[in-house]
Amino acid sequence: INTTKINKHTIRSNVFDLGGVDGLLHITDISWTRVNHPSEKLTIGDKITVKVLNYDKEKMRVSLGLKQLTASPWDNISDRLPIGKKVTGTVSNLTDYGAFVRIEDGVEGLVHVSEMDWTNANARPSKIVKLGQEVDVVVLDVQESKHRISLSMKQAQENPWEAFEATCNKGDKIGVVVKSITDFGLFVGLPGGIDGLIHLADISWEKQSSEALVSNYSKGQELEVVILNIDAEKERISLGIKQLEEDDFMSYASSNKKGSIVKGVIAEVDPRGAVITLADDITGYLKAGEISQERVEDATTVLKTGTEVEVVIVNVDRRSRNISVSIKAKDSVEEQAAMADYNKQSSDDATGSTLGDLLKKAKK
Repeated sequence: INTTKINKHTIRSNVFDLGGVDGLLHITDISWTRVNHPSEKLTIGDKITVKVLNYDKEKMRVSLGLKQLTASPWDNISDRLPIGKKVTGTVSNLTDYGAFVRIEDGVEGLVHVSEMDWTNANARPSKIVKLGQEVDVVVLDVQESKHRISLSMKQAQENPWEAFEATCNKGDKIGVVVKSITDFGLFVGLPGGIDGLIHLADISWEKQSSEALVSNYSKGQELEVVILNIDAEKERISLGIKQLEEDDFMSYASSNKKGSIVKGVIAEVDPRGAVITLADDITGYLKAGEISQERVEDATTVLKTGTEVEVVIVNVDRRSRNISVSIKAKDSVEEQAAMADYNKQSSDDATGSTLGDLLKKAKK
């Protein structure tokens, strides 16, 4: 239709009088570029050439198109914008779910909020970019028939987790700042604006409640930590504080294995047993049933706090960091050692040692 006259604007369209039949030019059919209101492109009273798109006999209405008079910028878009290509565009619209970026005249793509920034996945798009701002984007997907392009801003930038993995190694010591304290550990800030986690289990070698473990830390506090693991794909970095120091429990357990006879001091006693201090910050538990060959109903009747005792290590649980000891079993260990010595020396008549002599020697 040539030189048809615009009668009025609505919010989403222009209305034309086609001799008793309404002609409707929808806002999306005015231009290949984004139009927020028809008045941006057209004025009431203008005479323009349009194309008939559809005719509804029942409603006596004709659908018109203006942009269809020119070639579509979406034609062959997949060839011009292959997946993975990095381009520069201008932010043309902001929504709650992302930002539209104009990358060619008449061609916009959506940067979903999850693809806007590596470290602020839940931030409002308006907090990250502004209308009219130029941004670099990478093409993620092109649906030419639907006029849809998915873009990513963050993938046009360096992945901070991959950068951290490239510059830091497991076992490295680094300085960090506490960002938040949770029920399961401390989140700390790392280079590149990313976070790392110090799990409760990696704060101290000592067994403490979760409240006690985090009580010495506060937001903004600077710490030195050890890198325990880097998983750039899952965007997780595990850190530790306790690994800065030697594990006294493991050192003691390595030197004093199951069956070793050691000395300790009774630290606590109750009817069921006693806590024995074996070394600094190392304790073992002596059950009442492991005190003597004779039945002991109440450990407090035979043991006193502060008394030095000799015990045998009967179990070391490295996971729970518990050591079980026994006085009763110590006698069996000594007798087994004496028997082994006796059997070894029994063929040597010159020694003159009897089994009784060896047992007395073992118990000294």
